Amino acid sequence: MASVKGLLSHVPLYIGLQRALGADRLRYRCIEETAIKPGETVLDVGCGPAYYFDRLPQPITYHGFDTDAGYISWARDRWGDAASFHVGVFDEASAATLPEFDVILLLGLLHHLDDTAATELLGLAASVLRPNGRVVSVDTCFEPEQGRISRWMSNNDRGEHVRDAEAFVALAGAHFDDVEGVVVRDATRIPSSHWLMHLRGQRVPAGPSV
Repeated sequence: MASVKGLLSHVPLYIGLQRALGADRLRYRCIEETAIKPGETVLDVGCGPAYYFDRLPQPITYHGFDTDAGYISWARDRWGDAASFHVGVFDEASAATLPEFDVILLLGLLHHLDDTAATELLGLAASVLRPNGRVVSVDTCFEPEQGRISRWMSNNDRGEHVRDAEAFVALAGAHFDDVEGVVVRDATRIPSSHWLMHLRGQRVPAGPSV
């Protein structure tokens, strides 16, 4: 696994692999379904090298976060002042320095986080989302109609927290009133299953009963 991670840290190789597998098409679908509009403010958590940035409508205010300094360096060199890229985890301290967002992208991220970390991230995302804002996430998943190759892909994903759709919905439903999702089976060139969610409306915790 360490050797795979080392190879994928090489940005051109990473981008080439994304395109070879068709994973880039899955990201493009997410971007299309988000319907980002010029002038909106976008947060992309786990953006990697953001090779798809030129697919986003312009002008927008874009903030991308990733823990891989090499990816962020490549993105800064490629996109310059058109976007803001940050090395590190998107957390409360980071959020305090940024505006609220119209759109939040969590593309291929949640299945790398355990339940505690995923819950914290989704709660933070809900708290920095503007009214009528939306979140789109997509992750490798398990699902009943998977064939053998697709299930093998889910079992052997680099993410250690691949879940079924119900588990992803439960995590999101703790923080968003409107959670919709669909299994995507036809986006990549290798048989695989992904859970694509649209999240809206911050869930307000119920007050104490009287």
